[in-house]
Amino acid sequence: MNNLKTFSLKHVIGIASLIVGCPTGVLAQSDDFGYVLSIEGETKLASGLKLELEAGMRTQDDAAKIDRYTLGAGLSYKLYQTADKKFDIKADAGFEYLWTQKLQEKDIKYFVEDDDLVKDGFFREGDEKGYNITDGYWRDRYRINVGFSAGYMPNKRWSFSLKETIQQNHYCDATATQTKWRVDEYNSEVDEDGNINWIISDWEYNDNYIDENHLDEDGNVIGKSKNSEEDTKRHKDRTVLRSKLSASYDIKGFPIDVFASVDYGCGINYTANKWKFTIGYDYKINKENKLTLFYRYNTENDDDEANGHLVGLSYKIDF
Repeated sequence: MNNLKTFSLKHVIGIASLIVGCPTGVLAQSDDFGYVLSIEGETKLASGLKLELEAGMRTQDDAAKIDRYTLGAGLSYKLYQTADKKFDIKADAGFEYLWTQKLQEKDIKYFVEDDDLVKDGFFREGDEKGYNITDGYWRDRYRINVGFSAGYMPNKRWSFSLKETIQQNHYCDATATQTKWRVDEYNSEVDEDGNINWIISDWEYNDNYIDENHLDEDGNVIGKSKNSEEDTKRHKDRTVLRSKLSASYDIKGFPIDVFASVDYGCGINYTANKWKFTIGYDYKINKENKLTLFYRYNTENDDDEANGHLVGLSYKIDF
């Protein structure tokens, strides 16, 4: 049995190394890639009542940047169980603190009918006139989870569950630097045929700052200053309904349970339709310790995470 456990652990580590070490270039170019690392703890407080703790982190931007740290605690209680223990219903509630980084964003801007350069015939309505760059920033966030789940075990190997969860998210105020890049009316060059080679600049022109090197078309000295400002991100609350269907199988003769799940999130007070598809396995080191390795694919971009691929590794202890 010891040889079997040693072989299984090597198998887990080998698969983890293969997935984590795979080059992101083989993934779809439009998808992001990241890692999830966490440590979890669980203890029984009373009959049917458990306390769960978790700490973790996550990366995005092809695993180049940490975008989230998480601390959480929750309680779960078994409301009902059949005499043969094949079916049960649980209720759970939890609280999470998340310190999240919103990565840099680019917002393209377009000309409208009333813009001067449209009126003068240089551009048409709908042409690109520049873009805004909002630098990445960190933000505090709090989440409350309340849910119910039903579990079914037809035999010792298979188990299935369906979980419905309401998530209430509160985003705190934050500040980010935003720089506006626009077509430069004064420094764009005119070729020998009279065509203007428009350039994009992050400077604006005004009368509050004097720069003798910049003149308008009439030869008057004009001001020039960096077109940046502090953009305040106001607090907001978002509610999500999550539905998760899971299945797992305990491999006979191996300390491994393989599992798969489908998770759908629907925004209640905002627009969100997000799917998460997960496969992985649990390696039971002993009765108190367990390792989990999984692969997940997220669909749809939202404020929380990009669409794309995640590889996760978790260590759980029953204390």
